[in-house]
Amino acid sequence: MKSGSRNSCTHRVGFGMDVHRLVEGRALVLGGITIPSPVGLEGHSDADVLLHAISDALLGAAGLGDIGQHFPDTDPRFKGVASLSLLNRVGALLEQEGYRVVNIDSTVLLEKPKVAPYTNAMRSAIARTLGIQPDQISIKATTSEGLGEIGRGEGAAAYAVALVSSR
Repeated sequence: MKSGSRNSCTHRVGFGMDVHRLVEGRALVLGGITIPSPVGLEGHSDADVLLHAISDALLGAAGLGDIGQHFPDTDPRFKGVASLSLLNRVGALLEQEGYRVVNIDSTVLLEKPKVAPYTNAMRSAIARTLGIQPDQISIKATTSEGLGEIGRGEGAAAYAVALVSSR
């Protein structure tokens, strides 16, 4: 590619982070998987913090802004939408711009329930959605050891780093 073109770098990295409050009466959806829980994440969409962080990391790596720009919480079209659907659209944007996902590394911060038993299903769902292999995705789960809002069970957070390359 020519020097100075939008995709002049072969590899690009992006970082994403998201946090949502836990509330009663909502399903707990993480990585596109519904996890049995008495509480779920509050938000305009399904509030999947993991997929939101991954989407932001991918968009950031491609220099395409963030999910709030593409899927604003003021738009009724995105009310209650599954975040896997949003991630699918992010993947299509990357492809349109000439990028492919190399790998994703992520961490979910949630006191309970335990997330680790569901990470393989999450990796599979994300991989199917992005058209990549599950081994290109890492999902780690941790707690905040009872510290802060997350430690008190008031919310959940997720962090993600993504590497993309130009096609």
